[in-house]
Formats: sequence, C-alpha cells, structure tokens
Amino acid sequence: MTQIKAYDAVPKRDGSSAAKGTLLTFFITLSFLLSAGETWAQQATEAEQIKSFYIHYMEAIESGQRQQESELLQSVLTPEMREKKGRLIYVTGADPLLRAQDVSDYGKQSLRCKHLEGGWYEVSYRWAETDTAGTYIPVRVKTDAKGKTRITYVTPYWGGKTYGDSMLSIPATKVVDGKDGATFVETFFKAYARLYATMPSTLEQDLKQMRQTYCTPAMQKKHADMAEQAMQDEGAMDPLINCADFDALWYSSLKVAPLKENTFKVSYNMAVKGWDKHVTVTVTQQGGKYRICDLKTE
Repeated sequence: MTQIKAYDAVPKRDGSSAAKGTLLTFFITLSFLLSAGETWAQQATEAEQIKSFYIHYMEAIESGQRQQESELLQSVLTPEMREKKGRLIYVTGADPLLRAQDVSDYGKQSLRCKHLEGGWYEVSYRWAETDTAGTYIPVRVKTDAKGKTRITYVTPYWGGKTYGDSMLSIPATKVVDGKDGATFVETFFKAYARLYATMPSTLEQDLKQMRQTYCTPAMQKKHADMAEQAMQDEGAMDPLINCADFDALWYSSLKVAPLKENTFKVSYNMAVKGWDKHVTVTVTQQGGKYRICDLKTE
C-alpha cells in the first residue's frame, strides 16, 4: 500500500482487511478506554493515553468501524476539535489527525508519542519500513474536570512540526465601524478570522452574530446562498474567508488592500505554496456606520 498525503480524497473505509482477533482486541480496549475514566487517567501518562487513542483510532479506520471511530473521537477530542477536524477535512481532503487518507500496519507498529512541552506532545509514525521521512504531528491536550486527557488542537499539515501555546494566543480585535472603510474591513476580518483560529465553543453563533451586525441584510442573504451553493458543489465553505476554516497559523498573513473607493481585497496565505486566498468586499455607510454590502471570492 502506498502512502497518501493530504490534499487528496477523504480516507476510504474498507472493512474487509480486519482480522477477527484484531477486532476483538479493539472492542475490549475500546470498552476500557471509554469506561475506565479517572482511575486509568491517573495511572497512565498522557503520552500513553494519546498513543493508545491513535492506535485504536487507526484500527477503527482500517476495519471500517465507523461507530467505534466516532466514539473514540467523542471520548478523546474536545467538541471544538471535533468540529475543526471536520472543517479541515474539507480544506485538505485528508484526516488531519493522521495527515493521510488511510492507515497501514507498519504505521500502527511504528507509532510513537513523546512529550514536547506543557500540554504539547508529538505523535509520529512511518507508513512503511522504507519511509525514512516519517510523519510528525504536534497535538495539544488538556485535562478535563474528570481528570481525562482531551486533545484540544492538532497542528495541521501546513504547520509541520510547529507547536506552542503562543501560536494559539491571538489578541482580541475590536471592530471599528465608524472611522473609515479600510479600518472597518481590517478590524472586522481580524475579529472574524480570530473566531475560527481560537475555536470557541460558541463559534457558529459568534460568526452568525458578526454577520448580522456588520453585513447588510442583502449581504447576509448572499452569504447564505453562496455557502449553500458551495456545499452542493464541493463542500462546506464560509464565503467571507473563502474556505471551510481559518487556522491560527494563517492569522499573521491576513492583509487588507484598497482597490477603489469602498472596495477592498482581503487576502491571506495558507502556508502552502500556491494556496493564497482572496476575497473582495464592498462596504457602504448606514447611519454613520460601515457595513459589508457585497462580496466576491477568487
């Protein structure tokens, strides 16, 4: 089996390859993972818990056990990270937890997890014995109220081995809508993108509230129509960022440039060669306040 990296199709799920003994072991261990709770969390190191999750997650994918895969994700990923995982699949076409479409036996055998700093760990594996490069994925964890280790963030493909709490600590930006068009567009998009980057539990509600506050009614309808059309054509996409997600590693590249009066180009770099994103927005004044009235994606 050849290794498949990100930016291709979503992992195929074929249940024909799993042996009965492997499935039996998986179900026993899955039950243990989901029920042992605080006692096991106190006995095992976080690195061991992360490694165990990854191995059984890979086994669930390999055997096509979608329910068990879902239960593992529910048990170990925070709700916010589960939602981000879904968005990243639309962005890359691959599983962000693995940076691949599929799994291999050697990948499970070679999987390792080591502590980096604070709540950061590095999960690594090799697809085959001949894979000298390997795959290295930083993950960030926290301990919940029940003493259980939960994954809160996984560095995506474009981040390589990048890790550290500082990259997720993005200062809040207040939207300034009464000064001039350029200031309004810049502060609006910084505040809007920050919501995606910081992954609050109320993300969808907060995004909707910003659109209702700072977009005209006609623009709100156009946004909804564009999002619906994108879902039908190729998958989830937020027209305001021209993507399904906005990762924290992209935030520093966010730029706003004037095109003509009241029209601006918003752009950012996705940290992958050739993966620049652009949005053209037009603003208008209503009662002395600027509002977004039109939008075009490129």
